Amino acid sequence: MKKNSLFISFLFLYSLYFGQLSGPESIDFDPLNNRYLIANSSNGKIMQRSSNGTITQFIGGISPNPYGIEVVGTTVYACCSGKVLGFDLTTGLQVFSVNLGASFLNGITHDNSGNLFVTDFTAKKIYRINIATQAFYVFAQSLTQSPNGIIFDEPSNSLVFVNWGSAAKIKRCSLVDSTVTTILTTSYTNIDGIARKANGDFYISTWGTNSVYKYNNDFTTTPTLIVSGLSSPADIYYNDLTDTLGIPNSGNNTLTFVGQSTVSLLEQNFSEVAIYPNPSANLLFVTSSEKKIARIELINEGGEVAAIYPVEDSFDVNIDVKNLQKGTYFVRLYDNKKILIGIERFMKVN
Repeated sequence: MKKNSLFISFLFLYSLYFGQLSGPESIDFDPLNNRYLIANSSNGKIMQRSSNGTITQFIGGISPNPYGIEVVGTTVYACCSGKVLGFDLTTGLQVFSVNLGASFLNGITHDNSGNLFVTDFTAKKIYRINIATQAFYVFAQSLTQSPNGIIFDEPSNSLVFVNWGSAAKIKRCSLVDSTVTTILTTSYTNIDGIARKANGDFYISTWGTNSVYKYNNDFTTTPTLIVSGLSSPADIYYNDLTDTLGIPNSGNNTLTFVGQSTVSLLEQNFSEVAIYPNPSANLLFVTSSEKKIARIELINEGGEVAAIYPVEDSFDVNIDVKNLQKGTYFVRLYDNKKILIGIERFMKVN
């Protein structure tokens, strides 16, 4: 396989052996607080890594231990044995709890309609959970291998998930009818995590070769080796804000970052953004001082996309919010390459 020297040349490896990481199983990014969150599967903690590399405890005493984690709106959700728990990103307090009665929940993702999807590694199922109502049901079952990492793929309106075992498969589950199809049967053993870049590329982590590989958006090209020499690489995350791939090494309690930079996203990729008036009942004015806006999304507190505004590249945009329900929203700004360039909190009033 072709080695990607560009990525290897920008490899950042942080070896953190001083009790900070203990069985790091999953990593996600919290853009509002400019930090990575890491699930410690061995001691019931979610750790936080600041932009300067400092790792501290964010939440402790989680029981059962957290595995896959997912940031949605103001909450981080965690797979905890047969339950999914949610914690406020500001206070760390538990604000969500759903007992699915599952065997071993492992991977987690969310769509743009306010739903979580979690894999049951042992029972070979995928569950769907409505965040607002906490209603859930088995979305796909009788899977042929143990499902692990899972990611929402908006262009195909589906879930792409990876599997454990030899000749591990990469599969797709349609969100229209929950039909499961095989995308690719790989030569790898024990694929753990999957991440998606904004341009459609997919990344997978495998224990068999202790490596991460990249595929194109339809998995038709030969995979590219991104990084090897890892230690049981677990549930990975691609940060489009800094073009950086985050990898938790569950085998030796370290993190590996591959990409351009691991510095503060505010210094690296965000434009200076202003929204006004805030609160607002009718019109919202959005300005970006450095990067042109091509798309605006308003996300409600349940993680659902409440409104989308396509924009012809502009530094100044006016959007009509009068039909939105009263509440708090996150305003996400994207450039014409679908890269997030800004995020602000907005209050809609009547």
